[in-house]
Amino acid sequence: MAKGHTTEFNDTMDKDAYTCKVQLTESKKRIVLTAVFMNAVHSFPLFSEAWKYPKEESRRAVKTFNRCVNVVEDLKTELEDEDMPGPTLQGMAREALRYVDIDRKNVTPSRSLEAAKYLDGETDWRSSIYGNRMPHQYNHPLNPPTVNITNNVGGDMNINTNKSIV
Repeated sequence: MAKGHTTEFNDTMDKDAYTCKVQLTESKKRIVLTAVFMNAVHSFPLFSEAWKYPKEESRRAVKTFNRCVNVVEDLKTELEDEDMPGPTLQGMAREALRYVDIDRKNVTPSRSLEAAKYLDGETDWRSSIYGNRMPHQYNHPLNPPTVNITNNVGGDMNINTNKSIV
């Protein structure tokens, strides 16, 4: 069994072109599904994802293949209709394929990277140049408040806090 689908993204910024190849291949022991987004001009991979299935789960693999093809076609429509810059495709693809049959994806060698698969990410880096990771967005001040305590002889205490500027 071998299935393949190629989607070419129109050049929205007159400088870049992208393709996505979704491939389903079967070997003697397992079935592997891959989705690879490539920069067609410079020939470097933009984003890739892989799923592995035992031979008994061929129907599930084909179903995931079809789902991936639909997701990629939806990404193409959104990218072209919104006239988005090409580099936004990487984040959009990562978020769109994040939960597609997540338990059959390759396991990363790092526990922190594996745990990060389940965290919400940013689909469009243009919304925040820092990818929504600025400390003040999570109510963590950049500068901790300073506390000044003066103890008077009579037992009274004055506490002044200067809050962060953020």
